[in-house]
Amino acid sequence: MIRPWHFAPLLAGAALAAGAYWWLAEKDLWQPPPARTPELPQLAPLPQPVRATVREALARPPLWASRRPVEADGKKGGMEQEINQSRLTAVFESGRQRIALLQRPDGSPLKLTSDTKPWRLESFDGRKALFVSEDGARRVERPLEAGSGAPKRARTAAGRP
Repeated sequence: MIRPWHFAPLLAGAALAAGAYWWLAEKDLWQPPPARTPELPQLAPLPQPVRATVREALARPPLWASRRPVEADGKKGGMEQEINQSRLTAVFESGRQRIALLQRPDGSPLKLTSDTKPWRLESFDGRKALFVSEDGARRVERPLEAGSGAPKRARTAAGRP
């Protein structure tokens, strides 16, 4: 007597043989589908970058931490007015080198040395600093002002900050 499960291996073998025959007979007929080009939107060309002049590149090396915009030549008295409005908070001296620290009205620092341009620190007598323009025609004198120091914190009722 033939049992039905004896047919399962025979059917599996027949399926494998049919699949192998189909693979060998049809493998050369396959062709890749035609390539489809993507639809890209039309883009406007980028504008050309503005070239920096050599003077600007030398005045502002790209890797300096203290890079600042170049002063505009048409702005007469701009730096002089800024020095006049600033408070002289400290002057440091070491040998022939002097550094004056000023505080602008917005609270940002301004540092002028004996070598900075277009304005430089010419002299300091302990109470007043004299700043001179690059051409030597303009002079600004600023008195040394006492700094406000660190802001005081409010104390609690126990007397601890």
